[in-house]
Amino acid sequence: MEPSSTGLPRPAVTIDHVVAWAREHFGVEGRGVELGSQQDRNVLLTGDDGSQHLAKVSNPVFARAEIEAQNLVMRQLSARGHATPRPVPSLDGDEIVTVDVDGVPHALRLLTFVPGSPLSSTGAPWPGTLAQIGRLAGQVATALADVAHPGLERDLQWDLRQGESVVADRLALVDDPVRRALVEEAVARVRTRLDPVRDELPTQPVHGDLTTDNLVGERDVVGALQVTGIIDFGDAMTSWRVAELAVACSAVFRDEPGQPLAVLPLVEAFDVEVHLTDAELTALWPLVVLRGATLVVSGAEQLAVDPDNAYAAAALDDEWAMFEVPAAQDPEVMTAAIRLALGRPVTAPPVPTLAAPLVPSFTQRPPVVVRLGHDSDVLWDGSWLEDGGSVEQRALADAASDGAAVTAFAEGRLTRAPALSRDQPATVALGVDLRTASPVTLAAPFAGTVTRRDGAVVLTGRDHAVVLRTPQAVVPDGAAMRAGDALATTDRATVWLTAADAVVDRLPPRFVRPAELAAWRTRVLDPAPLLGTPPLPDGGPDDLLTRRTGAYAPLQNHYYTAPPQIERGWREHLIDTTGRHRLDMVNNVTILGHGHPEVAAAAADQWRRLNTNSRFHYAAVAELSERLLATVPDDLDTVLLVNSGSEAVDLALRLTAAFTGRDDVLCVTESYHGWTVASDAVSTSTSDNPRAGETRPAHVHAVELPNAYRGTHRGAGAGEAYARDAVAEIERLAATGTPVGTWIAEPRNGNAGAIGLAPGYLPRVYDAIRAGGGVCVSDEVQVGYGRQGEWFWGYEEHGVVPDVVTMAKAMGNGHPLGAVITRAEIARALADQGTFFSSAGGSTLSSRIGGVVLGILERDGLQEQARVVGAHLRAGLESLAERHDLIGAVHGRGLYLGVELVRDRTTLEPAAEETAALCDRLLQLGVVVQPTGDRQNILKVKPPLCFSRESADFFVARLDEALGG
Repeated sequence: MEPSSTGLPRPAVTIDHVVAWAREHFGVEGRGVELGSQQDRNVLLTGDDGSQHLAKVSNPVFARAEIEAQNLVMRQLSARGHATPRPVPSLDGDEIVTVDVDGVPHALRLLTFVPGSPLSSTGAPWPGTLAQIGRLAGQVATALADVAHPGLERDLQWDLRQGESVVADRLALVDDPVRRALVEEAVARVRTRLDPVRDELPTQPVHGDLTTDNLVGERDVVGALQVTGIIDFGDAMTSWRVAELAVACSAVFRDEPGQPLAVLPLVEAFDVEVHLTDAELTALWPLVVLRGATLVVSGAEQLAVDPDNAYAAAALDDEWAMFEVPAAQDPEVMTAAIRLALGRPVTAPPVPTLAAPLVPSFTQRPPVVVRLGHDSDVLWDGSWLEDGGSVEQRALADAASDGAAVTAFAEGRLTRAPALSRDQPATVALGVDLRTASPVTLAAPFAGTVTRRDGAVVLTGRDHAVVLRTPQAVVPDGAAMRAGDALATTDRATVWLTAADAVVDRLPPRFVRPAELAAWRTRVLDPAPLLGTPPLPDGGPDDLLTRRTGAYAPLQNHYYTAPPQIERGWREHLIDTTGRHRLDMVNNVTILGHGHPEVAAAAADQWRRLNTNSRFHYAAVAELSERLLATVPDDLDTVLLVNSGSEAVDLALRLTAAFTGRDDVLCVTESYHGWTVASDAVSTSTSDNPRAGETRPAHVHAVELPNAYRGTHRGAGAGEAYARDAVAEIERLAATGTPVGTWIAEPRNGNAGAIGLAPGYLPRVYDAIRAGGGVCVSDEVQVGYGRQGEWFWGYEEHGVVPDVVTMAKAMGNGHPLGAVITRAEIARALADQGTFFSSAGGSTLSSRIGGVVLGILERDGLQEQARVVGAHLRAGLESLAERHDLIGAVHGRGLYLGVELVRDRTTLEPAAEETAALCDRLLQLGVVVQPTGDRQNILKVKPPLCFSRESADFFVARLDEALGG
């Protein structure tokens, strides 16, 4: 077999040797830099003109025919449009020349150099990049299917057809006895699964090493890796076709050790190019394991003969991950997951026929089912983020205090999910926990044989098995049981119901990742029939989305094409139905954080006491109004309460029109103020209304947003320049007989991406408006209420005092509540049109909640937290901008920020497509963030003010990863 069992030290040549040979035989001059290789010597030659070639001195054990075959494979793939190295003819016209190394002839080739970085050096690839790898592997398989050359018929250790013998020959070189035993056991299981299909697997020429080491690429502007070329054809050979895919899959676990199903996009894409047979699907996962095993034993061998090979030493740690991750998975489950992803049929276990109940006493009194997922009514106030196991046991013990309690099958438990997680955590329960007030008998539900393994009792019948983990089990190993025979007497246990063959090699885990559940359900069943509890209901997020689309107007759109089903929240985290927590970067409504216990308690208390409208006399409306007035200058002395920001702006416009007697309004572009007729009329954002410009009423006028980053005027002095333009427009309108009655703007433009109004702008505009008899409205719905940290209200940054202030969103921490604060004389102007009344605005409930929210903001120092944590977050984002050209600017203050993404920092071309892709990638990485702005190229960053430094660091790290690390 080649290579021999003694390993292959690299040819003993220097860079100087290679440089001289390139000059002598190929007429190529260049500076040499050695590149890594396990068994050859590779030298990159760079000429003075920047041209590059790869000089490769092959190990002398490889025959000339093998090297010729490699050249043929390169030419074949190049002819199909793939970027590969190509042989450069020598001065004598030969593609291969012979050089002498200490009396031993070696083959020397000069190849064209394929630019780009190996994918392995650029961090974990996105699912889209993995799909590219799978597609490319399938295209390579198709291109090589009809290639024939004697040099491809190799006796090579990387041929997975010989993998079992390769491992057996080298296993002793693995020093660690525990790891050595793991490899031996894994390969034995591989053999069992390969033997039935071995002769059915198609064979053909393969590249043999399509891993992220041998695929080069570049990151696109969004940070996604784009595969651009294939290198290193040293393992080209004839082998099983599916081995090409198995090798590519194996490399994924170096970058994604926590996600065994990360390979699915790769497999799906390969199958589009090359339809995998049933035999290949059966063999694929065992071959992935076998590839990992051959890597680790071969790596140990290589270091034994070449201990100074740093390349091989560094690779070995990664290779252990490439073995241990797939070897730890149930191969039948992984095969089922692959078949499900490809739309191929899978076989589910039959419904069990039970001759006796598992717990006979449950027939008189069924146990209580304790929910520990998103819909739990025993987990509150983030308690699940403590020691999850202890929280579960307390909940079970409480529920079973006078009877029995069980947990739910296939439930995504909150108790198993960390608050911050890059990867999908294993939250879904395959085992059901049982707890009783006093010991009960657990009986065999069917006849079978008992085995005791890994601390569990396993009863295996004809079609099914029951696994029990309980400290009180006393049934001896090997005992034959009849239905109804006692297995244990206990007050606690964990119970699994599986297919009989699912417990042959290993026992099922307690928890799996949500993405793995469908595959596990081909091996594990709901034990509800054993326990007399309701079965798992059907349906999921996809079913619900269909229902939503059918009944709820699609005009009210949703985030993401395939959104997670969010049913719970805590602080700055959103929680889906699998229990996964995602960092919420967009919810400026819940300013205190999700699920705040004091707000919830106040709402519940007030509902039980009284909820009525503000025409009745009660304390809460006066108390809230006084607290609001305490946050603004004394001239602003009157409060009107409504239900939303749109209503607040609508009312403000009615008030100012009544006070000035003028209808004409001046606003700024790229702004959003609401959805009512009046508030929509002054909303100029095309991202919210693409026809905003053409549908604007004649009495509404707009001036350019004073954006000092990308507007007409930029940099220092932009504010004064924009102010001159605005004043000119104010004067023009007055001269044409349509003087401005109302100016309305946010002091920091929220929907535009936290764009600050350029310094010096707002005071001059306010002066000009008031000089002409108008009044000024500061819309603080998005950016006020302490969110910017240094100022409670955004207008304070500009040193102005508005005539009217509108607010909402944060006021109720998610409860619908809005307000207008103004001067009494402005409010009185509306009296001529009658009294103002809103049925729910200022209700007892809304007023109570509003007062509680303001109190917590003040007591917990959340404005200061916004300042401190916001500055820390902004500094982290600005540090990313130093390394990622896609980030053009970081806007905003406190915890109202915007990360603007551009394709070119000079032209400021908006990177809208990239922004959308980043949002999708960040969702996978545990972060909810969305685009904003008319160009949809700004990440809006406006989390709850309880946002922690830890969460800020997590967001920066995930954004860094998504951008390319």
